[in-house]
Amino acid sequence: MKQPTQRVRNPADYGYPSPDVTALSAKALEVTRRLTEYYGEVPFSNKDPMSMLVDILLSHRTRDEQTAAAYDNLLKRFGCWEAVRDASTQEVQEAIANVNWPEVKAPRLQAVMRRITEERGELNLDFLRDLPVEEGAAWLERLEGVGPKTTACVLLFSVQKPLLPVDVHVHRVSGRLGLIGKKVTADNAHALLQALLPNDARTIYNFHKALLRHGQRICVYEHPRCSKCVLTDLCEYYKTVVKPNS
Repeated sequence: MKQPTQRVRNPADYGYPSPDVTALSAKALEVTRRLTEYYGEVPFSNKDPMSMLVDILLSHRTRDEQTAAAYDNLLKRFGCWEAVRDASTQEVQEAIANVNWPEVKAPRLQAVMRRITEERGELNLDFLRDLPVEEGAAWLERLEGVGPKTTACVLLFSVQKPLLPVDVHVHRVSGRLGLIGKKVTADNAHALLQALLPNDARTIYNFHKALLRHGQRICVYEHPRCSKCVLTDLCEYYKTVVKPNS
């Protein structure tokens, strides 16, 4: 059985000799404010927690449009998650053939569904709404293939619990801004970045969505579009790499 991810870390883990956590927190809030104003606020998802878990498991290393198509294919073909759970693995794999690694995701998805059914008596995760966030996270992370990012996505997006998901975009943008050190991994960044934000689901959600969109559109992996960025005065990457060479 997997152990739940530790969520309390030493401030030194930010990757700096003596990080000023108060200053970093103020910076994180200002980043959230500016980017939310720039891109607009996104409503919470209307998917129930079980549906969100399916969505996130399909989305690993897969583009959003491919994930959405695979999710829709499952419901069109099988009608409900119980039917997906009970179908042949080959049928499920065919229905999600457009995502990356359907041969891995199909059996994993069904295994997770069976485990939930065995433990809860039904294929339903609505009980997570009534659990404290840490208890709900620990329960989800016991499931095979469900890590901190998947857990946080389910609990934040569908249950509106204050838990921050860190995907590749949030991780990259946070590192360039200097909210975390260069050597901080994505897994460790969950707790470190969340410690900079208030214990409020809407603020955490705005931070996640803002940095996600910024990483997709402006602060891209190769050749970030710094000339179009509204955060250059806050960005360590711009100050130390771009500006000296401009």
